[in-house]
Amino acid sequence: MSLSIRHISLLARLLALLQLGLIALPSQAAIIKEKLPSGLYGVADYRAGSKNRPAVMVLHGFLTTFNFNTVFGAIELLAENGYTVLAPNLSLGINARKQGLPCDAIHTHTMEQDLEETAFWVNWLVKQGAKNVVLIGHSIGSLILLAYASDKPHPAVTMLIATSMSFANNFNSDAEIKKQLRTAHEYKTKGDKSLYPYTLSYCKGNFLAPAEVYLSYSKWTKQRVLAALKRIRFPVHIIMGGADKRFDKQWLDQLSRAGANMIIVPGANHFFDDQHEFDLHDSFLTILEAGK
Repeated sequence: MSLSIRHISLLARLLALLQLGLIALPSQAAIIKEKLPSGLYGVADYRAGSKNRPAVMVLHGFLTTFNFNTVFGAIELLAENGYTVLAPNLSLGINARKQGLPCDAIHTHTMEQDLEETAFWVNWLVKQGAKNVVLIGHSIGSLILLAYASDKPHPAVTMLIATSMSFANNFNSDAEIKKQLRTAHEYKTKGDKSLYPYTLSYCKGNFLAPAEVYLSYSKWTKQRVLAALKRIRFPVHIIMGGADKRFDKQWLDQLSRAGANMIIVPGANHFFDDQHEFDLHDSFLTILEAGK
């Protein structure tokens, strides 16, 4: 079938727009495997996009993977809109980890190791040619990215978008936290590396870990998160669900006063399920477009 002059002209215009990066074809997912500083291998979902758009690194929440619904939906959205996307699985001490971990697994990973791996993957993205990197995290993934961004991030990082911004013990009572911290510090002082069941994040008395592991996460209190937020030298946008029962209004006000641009999605829960996923995605694209 022959092409008309009109069709040929249209194809030429589309090719020109593709070359300029003004439109992009959806990229295919590539699951990559890289050796981490620890010697373990880490895996990540990588989608190459337009060089004229910022690259985006997306980080999953506590003990999950890049296949978690809220995170995977963001990956697909960004790739479909021409962004280069890298979504690593934190190893959590497991070689080439591809599955989520239950609370009652044996946890030997620390917050410091998570931060080391975060820096590794940002550097990897820059080595692929990314000159402008945006960080997007969900829940504890947002906390890890905020901790990274507040302490000598790579110069290519220019923005943080955090969803359901958490602190380590936002689920638990002050009395329970104080009791656990006192006990964990006693174990660590004695050099006791035995496994004990802790309450951490959504793990209710069944996070099995040595004291030093529990303490590495639990030290990221509300106060420490707010102090770290104030140290970040580039824009921070925080998207919270208006019906997220894990936080109170005081926390939202404190984040705003610490310098974040707050976006509240009315009716949305912690995971932006159902129709609220569209609101979350609209927020992502609006922020990224405005940040060009």
